[in-house]
Amino acid sequence: MESERDWERLGNAYAEARKLADLTQVEVAERLGVSRTPIQAIERGKQSNGRPFTKVSSTMRAYARLVGWAEGSPEQILSGGDPDYTPQEALSQPSEPSGLPSAVDRELRSGKTLDHAVVHLGGADDEDDFRLVVVVKGAEGMTEEEIDRRFEQWRRMRRTIQALPGGPDAPQDS
Repeated sequence: MESERDWERLGNAYAEARKLADLTQVEVAERLGVSRTPIQAIERGKQSNGRPFTKVSSTMRAYARLVGWAEGSPEQILSGGDPDYTPQEALSQPSEPSGLPSAVDRELRSGKTLDHAVVHLGGADDEDDFRLVVVVKGAEGMTEEEIDRRFEQWRRMRRTIQALPGGPDAPQDS
């Protein structure tokens, strides 16, 4: 388990990388679709409530990508190493805009997709009807046991969703 010092070291690394990228905390927050508060907390190495972090969050992963770190760099820093950097060519290629709010887009890009459901809520004869889309994501680094436990919770919740008018479409392979 990481110590408070490890999280502070990670926070300092984020702040240094942000400054090297010539970004302010406000600009980072805007690009990640969050308020400035989580950015300040990450750079401080402590949650906004003053407690130490216990795991690398999806916001931390998005921040790492923003400053050009390769996947796994936050964990490397927590273990006493240095970040690996993504090749500049990869950073310069803009990702396709999804049309979704940036916070939703970030969440959809993080973690492992476990399942999904689409529930048509009205206009059964229309192709452009009203629908609810649920995407079930697992956190980075979840064990198979954790995934199984969370999937069981989702399975129970899915029954509630299936009871909505229209019911879900059949699951599709992702």
